[in-house]
Amino acid sequence: MKKRYYILIAVLSYLFFTLGNIPAAKVISLVDKNTKLPVKLYGVQGSIWNGSAEKVMTQGQPPIDNLQWSINPAMLFLAQLNAKINGSIKNQNITGKLNVSAFGTISASDIRARINAPVMQELIQMPLGELDGVFNIDIENLVIEPQGNPLVKANLKWKNAKLTMVETVDLGFVDLSVTTNENNQLIAKISNKKGQLLIDGTAGLDAKKAYDLNLRITPEESATDNIRQSMAMFAKRQSDGSYLVKRKGNLRELGL
Repeated sequence: MKKRYYILIAVLSYLFFTLGNIPAAKVISLVDKNTKLPVKLYGVQGSIWNGSAEKVMTQGQPPIDNLQWSINPAMLFLAQLNAKINGSIKNQNITGKLNVSAFGTISASDIRARINAPVMQELIQMPLGELDGVFNIDIENLVIEPQGNPLVKANLKWKNAKLTMVETVDLGFVDLSVTTNENNQLIAKISNKKGQLLIDGTAGLDAKKAYDLNLRITPEESATDNIRQSMAMFAKRQSDGSYLVKRKGNLRELGL
């Protein structure tokens, strides 16, 4: 029994060593010729286990620059491809772990990114006003489902948050947490502190893109008259001086 065990270990070690030394560029070129992957890698270097690409292009998405990966060979025994990755999008660094199962399920964990507000605005294609500050993104877990919403647990902190429309509004430090509930709805909770406006509320989104927004905004003493007047244009003023925003609809109606 021990002899068979040692032989098996030797064979597997040889396979791992052999595969680990195959140039990644050759494998990716072969896959690219025989499949129609939506992703294109350029400037590939290194091996399958530890490699890099100067640029990764996906249709409709900004390119990923200087992508590096390190694959865990042991996870192949569990029919999973697991890799640590890091790269940059528009000079904003991103790190994390990516996992692909034999059944095609794609998941990610420990995703960390620090993105300047102007870049974030460009990435999300936000047409409303101008953003300033820094977004710190922490995605603890993300599972992309074939249908419906992804399963997600994430937190976003927007530091030195500012929104400029007619006038710049200081939002201070904004905290946004996102989870998926038992009904497969994305639930976002938002709050902030040290801003001209205090924000507290939730937003929900189901698999059919129906959304439900419930937000309370309270002007602080530092809020100008222009800011207060602007609030009255899209929110209902309450007896305590706060403004309530309640909206229901479908993102499809907004072209999203």
